[in-house]
Amino acid sequence: MLFRSYRYTKTVVLGEQFLKDTGNKYRVVSKKKYKGKIANDGKVILEAGVTFTLQILEDNSEIIVDRETGEIKEDNVFETFEVTVIGLEYPSNFKKGDYVSLGAFLSDASYFVNYTLIMRFADITYANK
Repeated sequence: MLFRSYRYTKTVVLGEQFLKDTGNKYRVVSKKKYKGKIANDGKVILEAGVTFTLQILEDNSEIIVDRETGEIKEDNVFETFEVTVIGLEYPSNFKKGDYVSLGAFLSDASYFVNYTLIMRFADITYANK
């Protein structure tokens, strides 16, 4: 039996599907600096950027029905999530309350761990209200 096999696994995040299901339009709740990842030898693994907490404004994903009760489960509208925009200089011009869209999903730098999505993008733009 292989011990600590989790070191060799990675769950794929379907970032493009997430953007499609949520309409790729979000409200900025907060932001903070992301320092990036640097290896022990000083090599940059992931550039610095900005981590945003965003609020979902629409959810067009497939409806989920509770198997036991038959009730429709709540969607993700008004829920929040975090994304990191790699390469964006901090502080950025985006502020609390701004409407934004995400672009250039970085699938190799995104993953799912402990029931948390770690999603990284290379682009963020202003969206219409």
